[in-house]
Amino acid sequence: MPSEIHVARLLFAYAQLRAQALRNSRQSQLGASAVEWAIISAIVVAAAVLIGGAIKSVVEGKKDDMCSQDDINCG
Repeated sequence: MPSEIHVARLLFAYAQLRAQALRNSRQSQLGASAVEWAIISAIVVAAAVLIGGAIKSVVEGKKDDMCSQDDINCG
């Protein structure tokens, strides 16, 4: 799961850098709208990565539980 958190941090840092660059260049309102969409997209991607990692952990945990039973061969 640390890799998912790393990806989320990278996406957030990228969104911050893009927002700062657009603020510095003083682009039009269209540019501000693009920054908003970039931030929203980064948040959605980060949430998807984190939720996917959580689901993967749960599924692997259930698989390990099932494989630890004596009557199931997981090999």
